[in-house]
Amino acid sequence: MVQIDIPASFIAGMFFVDVGRKALKNSIEKNEEKCNGVKTAMYYKFLFRSVLFAGAVIAPAGIFLLAGWPGWEQLYWTDRVEHVIFSLNAILPTMFVIAIVLGGYFGHVLGYRLLTTGRENYIRPIYMLVLIGVAAIVLYNSPAFLLVGTYEQYHNNREAMIPAWKNPYNFTIAWVMVMFYFAINFIVFLFKTLKDNWNSENA
Repeated sequence: MVQIDIPASFIAGMFFVDVGRKALKNSIEKNEEKCNGVKTAMYYKFLFRSVLFAGAVIAPAGIFLLAGWPGWEQLYWTDRVEHVIFSLNAILPTMFVIAIVLGGYFGHVLGYRLLTTGRENYIRPIYMLVLIGVAAIVLYNSPAFLLVGTYEQYHNNREAMIPAWKNPYNFTIAWVMVMFYFAINFIVFLFKTLKDNWNSENA
């Protein structure tokens, strides 16, 4: 969902900094005299990881669902995403991708900033609060995430909509595919982050 994907990229950026804080801090300590304020190679490695996760994992999954099931993907907030052909509304998917990538970037930047200014204890509470906020938005818009159909149907004829678990218009299959793609990549990215910690401790 749009309301999940954009903050999720921000959360991921901060999460990778949180999990990989040992590698980042060790990199800073080992290069403190040489750096003089210049970011270390580990900083850019984590930045690349955050932006790559946002752009190559979250964005494709979001665009796939937005293109195929546009109403559900944005909780039926607007019908503009259902009318993008031959229209300036086509800019909306573009803005969606940009927002996801920027979310990953700013999540990393803020996390690193907190880590290097003695406020690392704020990292986890911040992204947890964002996560809670996202959950609240989704639940507040209930039962939007449980029904598949169009904007018009959701607001004027919900009886015509189909529960998401009944695989309407192949939605359930698509959702499972997206979750599988996300889960596999998340595990891979998490493993790489943990490996950076281990390598920095044993270097």
